[in-house]
Amino acid sequence: MSTYSIHHAEFPHLPEHHRLITFTGAGGKTSLMKWFATPSPTLPQRIVVTTTTKILPLPGERLILNDDGPDFMNRIRGGVTGSSIAVVANRFDHHTGKLIGLPLAIVSELHCADIADTILVEADGAARKPLKAPNDTEPVIPAETDLCIAVMGLDAVHQPLTEENVHRHDIFSRITGRAPGSPVLPEDMIRIAAAPNGLFKGCPPDCERIVYLNKTDIPGASKTVSKFEELLTDNNQASDIRWFAGSTRNRQVRELACHPITTHDYSVERLELSPEF
Repeated sequence: MSTYSIHHAEFPHLPEHHRLITFTGAGGKTSLMKWFATPSPTLPQRIVVTTTTKILPLPGERLILNDDGPDFMNRIRGGVTGSSIAVVANRFDHHTGKLIGLPLAIVSELHCADIADTILVEADGAARKPLKAPNDTEPVIPAETDLCIAVMGLDAVHQPLTEENVHRHDIFSRITGRAPGSPVLPEDMIRIAAAPNGLFKGCPPDCERIVYLNKTDIPGASKTVSKFEELLTDNNQASDIRWFAGSTRNRQVRELACHPITTHDYSVERLELSPEF
């Protein structure tokens, strides 16, 4: 399969401008966000990458911090003039080495200011686990989000439901009904995605929802993805979610054959072939 940018043809529901895309879940959120931030060689894009929680800095990208001085919005505007990417955060935490994210009010201001064509927001943390469940304060999703992508790692399937494999495993157990210590199954991951208090908790009502099952490059992933397709075909609870599987490492993605593909009015020619990381 060719390595087209993930939001060129494989995710065709992307309008051409002013998109606010939020990433939740675990198992490769930041890598997927980097992929989305890959600039097009043919379509100029002003892209802002940020978080409402905290993330590690993205090496090689322009960093703009609120703590660095006044005129924050103007500094962002100047940082993404033409076709460029800027990582935007409130401040840098020297103790953890992470960027501390923006308050929701500033994300809203940034969105309304027409500074960027696309704003990418990481909305929760997962402690580098392949799977997670949100607590009462997560995820922190901006109200202007029009696409939310929940990421789950396929390497969690058949692994014990412990904190080693699932961030906030006790909450995951409560939501899915899976007993702690027992193997995590595809149906549990479908439940955590579809549950009102699951991975899309706090999404705006009209927000498009996508699940991205990451790490199809691991052994046995093809069989696991087929199981997801089988389970999702007759699962009404997950019918309003589009499901994709792929590998951010290899930049591959396909939509699961579990729901009819709906028509849309958006251009599928938004981005051309993207370079590797």
